[in-house]
Amino acid sequence: MDMQTGGLVNCGLFMIGGVAGALVVVAITRLLFKGDVLRDAHGVTGNLLAVTGTLYAVTLGLIVVDAMTRFEQAVDTVQQQSNYLLESFHLANRLSEPARSRVQQRCRDYAVAVVEQEWPAMAAGRTSAEARAAMTSITRALDGFEPISASEQAVFPLLIGQISSLWHHRRERLGTAAFGIPAIEWVALFVGAAATIVFTGLFAVDNSRLHVLLTVMVALMIGLNLYLVSLFGYPFAGDLSLSAATFRHDLAIFDEMLSARPGGAGEPGT
Repeated sequence: MDMQTGGLVNCGLFMIGGVAGALVVVAITRLLFKGDVLRDAHGVTGNLLAVTGTLYAVTLGLIVVDAMTRFEQAVDTVQQQSNYLLESFHLANRLSEPARSRVQQRCRDYAVAVVEQEWPAMAAGRTSAEARAAMTSITRALDGFEPISASEQAVFPLLIGQISSLWHHRRERLGTAAFGIPAIEWVALFVGAAATIVFTGLFAVDNSRLHVLLTVMVALMIGLNLYLVSLFGYPFAGDLSLSAATFRHDLAIFDEMLSARPGGAGEPGT
């Protein structure tokens, strides 16, 4: 089963569960309250539903938008970090040996650690000690290096800036992976959904099929939006998780350039 099919299945299960719960609520309210009682309370029920529904719609809409914004920011952060890593590798070409090979090899080591260790760990909100050590080694690769030529003096501060930006975007990526949607927001969403559906069951509708249809439509819309929150609120986990494709692309470029260099793949990182 591919990711797209799995996402559709999960979405279907998510909404079916919500619809089943809504139907149970309608059945319970019809057992607990007679039609005359529900008709007498129609005015109060309608007003309370308007207030509750409006508040829940606003809350749900804001959280969905926030989740989508979080996802877009995660996409941009991953792309930016990949770009800074690639630019650091290219800028190191202007350095003399052994600094050039040291920086480039450690850029490659970091890409490998991110793809193989850190990306799977982020799905569970964790980080990788190997990737952190590889990132640190990029910074330390320039310890003791003194730019001599005019080219090195021009490139050195640019390279330091790229590595600094690389650290910054790494922290942003890991922060997004670690936090996701706060538990209190999920509590508010599910309590609001339950309250809204309960109110739909408190209306006196003589035609039970019509009552069920209306309740199911409300439950479907709420379930779909809750699924969107779960989908976009966790950019590195779930059915729509971001892949490490940009870092794999960097790694392919690194291997191609290092293998084309005289002497093979360059010095191993130490």
